[in-house]
Formats: sequence, structure tokens, C-alpha cells
Amino acid sequence: MKQVISYILIGLLFTACYDDKGNYDYVDINVLEVGLDEIYSVRIASDTIVTIQPKLSQSLQENKDNLEFMWLHSTTNTNFYTIKDCDTVCRTEALKFHVDPEDAKLKYEHYFRLNVYDKLTGLEYPVNTMMKLVKPFDGAWILLHAKDGQAELGTIEYIGEEVVETKDAYYKAKGRHFRGNPLCLGRVSLSSKYYGSSSVQMFSVITDIPEEAGVYCQWKQFEHMDSLSRMVYSADAVNFAFDKVEMIDGEGYRGGIALANGRFYQTAAAMKLYEPARNKDNFAGDFYISHAAKIADVSLVYDKIGRRFGCMWHMNNSGYPDPNFFDPTKENKVELAALPKTTSDSKDADPRNISPDQEVVYVGSGYNYNQSNASYSYAYAVATKGQDSCFIYEFNAMGMSYGQGNPSFSNYYRLPMPKGLNESSCFASSAAYSGIIFYSAGNTIYRLDFVQQGGKATPIYTHEGGKAVRMKFARTRSEKGLYENYEFDLARSLGVAFEMEDGTSDFVILNLAATGSLGESSEHFSAKQVYYEFGKIADFVFL
Repeated sequence: MKQVISYILIGLLFTACYDDKGNYDYVDINVLEVGLDEIYSVRIASDTIVTIQPKLSQSLQENKDNLEFMWLHSTTNTNFYTIKDCDTVCRTEALKFHVDPEDAKLKYEHYFRLNVYDKLTGLEYPVNTMMKLVKPFDGAWILLHAKDGQAELGTIEYIGEEVVETKDAYYKAKGRHFRGNPLCLGRVSLSSKYYGSSSVQMFSVITDIPEEAGVYCQWKQFEHMDSLSRMVYSADAVNFAFDKVEMIDGEGYRGGIALANGRFYQTAAAMKLYEPARNKDNFAGDFYISHAAKIADVSLVYDKIGRRFGCMWHMNNSGYPDPNFFDPTKENKVELAALPKTTSDSKDADPRNISPDQEVVYVGSGYNYNQSNASYSYAYAVATKGQDSCFIYEFNAMGMSYGQGNPSFSNYYRLPMPKGLNESSCFASSAAYSGIIFYSAGNTIYRLDFVQQGGKATPIYTHEGGKAVRMKFARTRSEKGLYENYEFDLARSLGVAFEMEDGTSDFVILNLAATGSLGESSEHFSAKQVYYEFGKIADFVFL
């Protein structure tokens, strides 16, 4: 951490002049050094008094009886040229500053000036510093893993210049373990005053005990805010497989989605789960939704039995609905339907009737810089055919939402089977990469450039043993200005879970370059970070 040190070296010269011979006597005075870090990153989990202790040294004095202290504080004035926007918070050597994370007016950046006055010399020593308040696990990876028969929450936090790894942050905060088996994690931005704020960022922990599963607040000591057992609309709870939830996700806009035992669910703004009706004309019959992804304000799904892609546009729920009050006539009136047909759709394949010899293995976010209105509203789906071919379907959320003028099914690529890719591979994609998908083959991660290089697979990382079992990007799109402590582009930060031969799991974070290869390290953190000996990782998420 950079330090700011205030010191004044003064030699007071007392001179006497005798017959122009120039005799000089030097008198030593007390010289004071005051040291503060340039920035203090302080993790705030509860009402507390933050203490900052300056580093002091004096050339002549052994005690501090000659010193007086004054700490000035401001949330706007970084230079303290005037006292207009600052106040005196204490007159002690160490700063004592009260912080209440529940304060609605709480600021997260605070500026301080310490003035130290030396009564012996009449000199004042001013030093400025800054305090950044950090919510617990704000900009952190959370890992749900099973170790010694217990579900645990591992965490990787970035606090100031340090990475703090905890194998079970939930137990550390609560003093108890989860009772159920781990299933998955989810991140959903919620809009509901019920949870204490009109717009809050929390996350979901899903175990096979529905009363335990649900929404948790990471910066409130993992307080359990809502139970999955209550969150499912009563009419849909009959078919909801609480012990087989495969995913719950809130990327994009307007609520989130969930998959449980082949059924698709959508969440309203207040985190209520509904099963949408299926369009009786083009999405009827037997179904099993094996894959789904949130793409901007629509969801793309794949029905394994019907061998078809479908989509649903998410309504914008106005206001802040009460999660205890379900209103399906307003919150669940949009149907899950087949992809709309547009005149600009690709004619190379029919995503509403997938070839019986293809097997869809992935659906996720994408980007196409050659298309207008692309933003992060594209999706990729990967299908395999035996051992000889790989197929990539490309979808445009603009076409799924608004129809004509934009294709809903924009492109179709047939590629030679990339090295090592098969139905056990795991995949990831994000809007940071146009025409690139990442996949695993054993302990190696590849980038597959299926547009510019016609399906070239390039290894970007090989782990020391094990097998990649899950990977995802911290975000599917860039979010500039957030999580400055993390120091990397979230849409290019790829997390990978490796299952090792001894039953443990390693977690690897690859911060990638614009090309999709491993990028450069940041000021404080390595582009490649490896964390060892977690339990079997069920899922992970970046908060």
C-alpha cells in the first residue's frame, strides 16, 4: 500500500558575527514524520468504529506529549483547502470513525486529513488519506461446494490489494452449516422494498431443503431473506422439483429464470417463481427444457424432447411488488413460445425442428459485431453430431423480442469436431467475444473461434490434473465502473472448477485478453489465479 508521509527537515541557523570572522552554531530541532496509507479499504459487515493508526516518529522526543492531533473529514473535499465541506471528527492520535452499513445516507468513499501540531516547534504537519468502505463479498467469487458431507460456501474476496480466500464463509459468519445437499447458486438483482431496498443485489443458495434454499444477503452475515418453499407460486409448486433445481440466474434485464427437472420458470421483480404457460399453437406437447439462458430481456430455451428452441420475452414489472403477494394475471401473462419467424432468418437450418442426429449441449450469451443492435443480445447454442461435426446456432434477442427487421435465428455454422469436444465438455461464452465460445476437454480449456477462423480451437489453459466440470464468466457483459477492487473486465473473467483425482476441487480464474487468450496481470493481481482443495464444487457465482 502506498504511504503518504509528511515531514519537514528544518535546521534553524543561529548565527553570530564577530569581526567578520563568520562563526556559526547549529541547533537541532525536533523533526516529525507522519505516515498514512494513501487508501484504506475497510470491509464493513456491521455497525462498527473504524480505527486508523498513523505511523509517527520524532527525531528528539521519546513521548508524544508535545503533539496535538485533529482529524478532518469530508465526502467531497479531497484537498481540504477550505473547511466549508469538512468537519472535525476527533482530536485523538488514531482516527475513530463510526460507520453504520444500515444508514440510508451512507457514503462509501471518505476523505480525511490528519493535522499534527508540534507545540515545541510551532509547526503543523498535514497528511491526507482516503477510506473506501467495502461491503462484504461485494465483487467476490462465491463457491458452493460439498466437503466432509457438508455444504459450504467458499469465498474469494478482493479487499484493497489483498485476495482473501475462505473455505466456508457461511460457517464463519453463522457458526452452523447448511443442512441440505448443494445444488446451485444464482445472482439476481431484486427490486422490492420487502427486502429493505428498492434495488438490491443479493444471491440465491439452493440446497435440496426448500425451507433452507432461497435468497441470502451476503453483506448481512448471510442473512436468509426468503425461502424457496415460499417463492414458488402455489399453483406451480405441485410440479416444482425442489430437490432437482439445476440453475437460477438473473443476468440481463427484468427478473431471472430457473430450471428444475426439465421445467422452466421465470421470476418477477420480487423473486417470485412462476411456470409460464406454453403457447398451445407452436410449443405444445411433451417437453423437457434441458438448457436455458437469459439474454438481455428475453430467455432462450431448448426443449430436448420436442427438439426445438423456444423463447420468452420478460415483462417489465412496474413498481416494487410485494413478494408475499402473487398476481399471475400481471406477472406471468407472457407465454413460452417457439422462435418467431422473420424474413431475415438464416435458411440453413430450422431451430424449431432440430435434426434428430444432433445433440444440443450448451446455450449461452453471445455477441456479433457484424450485426446492428447486437450489444450483448445474441445467444449461441452448441450441438454435436457423433464424432465428426459440431454445430453452432446463433440467435438475436432483438428478433426474438420485436420480430421483423431483425432475425431471431441469425446464423448457423457447421464445423469439424474441435479437438476434445464432446457431450461431457463444459462451455462458457460472453458478450465480450464475437464468434468465440470456450469449452473444456479434460483438464484443458480451449477457445473456439467459429467465425473468423472457421472453427479453430486454441488451448488457453491446462490445469495440473483433474477435469473441468463447470465454467462461467463473472458477467456475460461488461459493467464499467463497478468492482474497481477486482481490476479486471468481468465479461472476460472466466471461472473454472476442476474436479481432482483425490475428490477435492480446484478453482481457477482466468482473466482473458480481447483475443480470448490469457491476458496481462493487473496492478495487484495475477491474470491467472488458482485456489486449491475445495470440496466438490456444485456451482459458483460472482457477486
